[in-house]
Amino acid sequence: MISKKIYHNDLFDFMKCYYNIFPESSITNFILISKKVIAILLLVLYISIQIFILKLIKKRKNLSDGKKFIDKCLNSSFIKNNYFIQESPIISVIIPAYNCEKTILFPLISIQNQNIYNFEIILINDFSQDNTSEILQRFQKKDKRLKIINNKKNMGTLYSRCIATLISKGEYIFALDNDDMIFGEDILDYTYKQAKKYDHDIVGFKAISVKSYSDNIRKMKDLEKYSYENNLIIKQPELSTWIISINGKFKPHDVTLWGKIIKTKIYIKAINLLGKQRYSIYMSWAEDTSMNFIIFNIAESFIFIHKYGILHLISTSTASSLQPINNKFFGILFLLDIIYDFSKNNEEKIYSVYAALYIMKYYYKDKHYINKNNLSYLKTIIYKIKKSKYISDKNKNIVLKEFQKFFFESNYNELKIF
Repeated sequence: MISKKIYHNDLFDFMKCYYNIFPESSITNFILISKKVIAILLLVLYISIQIFILKLIKKRKNLSDGKKFIDKCLNSSFIKNNYFIQESPIISVIIPAYNCEKTILFPLISIQNQNIYNFEIILINDFSQDNTSEILQRFQKKDKRLKIINNKKNMGTLYSRCIATLISKGEYIFALDNDDMIFGEDILDYTYKQAKKYDHDIVGFKAISVKSYSDNIRKMKDLEKYSYENNLIIKQPELSTWIISINGKFKPHDVTLWGKIIKTKIYIKAINLLGKQRYSIYMSWAEDTSMNFIIFNIAESFIFIHKYGILHLISTSTASSLQPINNKFFGILFLLDIIYDFSKNNEEKIYSVYAALYIMKYYYKDKHYINKNNLSYLKTIIYKIKKSKYISDKNKNIVLKEFQKFFFESNYNELKIF
């Protein structure tokens, strides 16, 4: 009994003390405020969920509409007759083709099913050894908008796109791979109108990747990561370094030539700056990024619109991921060379410095498989950096230190420049 009494007295004293510190009105106000805060948080959560659901519904509808167009193209068992020719097409669709007998009809049919007709198709048969040539000739008989260029030997996509662009008549260039498809019937028309409306030099749009043409929308993956609600517009001087970050990495979607239309006169100017000696070199890796870097340097404006326009197939035998390590390394070195030589609005050449570091670090694991010719090429580029009057000694030393590490660990000490 004594213990209970003591307990109750202690409890009484505690409650008395509590109410002295927190009057009843304060407790009531605290509860009311807490309820209001919780209500506001729940409201914010509800609105966020609704916005997310609306975005998801909108995305699924867009993908569904595109999928319907793809299914329509896949179910087209014939090539349409089209003899419509216009002297000044608004867009030149350029497609390099190499041993693509199983896929080449699909991009062509997706082009034929566009809701406009005044475009030309320039297809470069890059010395294919399968039935690609026969398929193209059959297509050309049905559609006179198709022009065929036959390379006398396998030259690669950089050369093929350049020579096709130089003979093109369209106001804009639309690059398409030989296994990709246009993802909607209004893409050429819509992007062209966007370009003309604001006089943009480059119009980019959303792309999705699939492992098979017949993939459903749940298996489709976005290839761009922009979170902007409105169209993204980039102008100079920011545009000149837009596709490469300060640490030397590259934006996955902006580095491709497909997924955008480019003003023809800008593209041709970039080709002339690159020079025939360079674009005639066979390349199978990073050729898009190299050309894009020059294009983004000389263009004045780029707009990215939130519209799906390309279905990018990633499972074919021509996939860039299947390229040998030496092909990849040469392509990246070529890109590094381009970045150094064509950096506009960037006298410090800081991007070439960090790109060099990124490239060497990226290939550390494969250094023993890289041939001496590629390492010699790297040597010439690093030598440019070493002798540059623009780059600070601090940045030079950073590159040279990594260069030493890369070469010495690769057992190619005879190529050192120290």
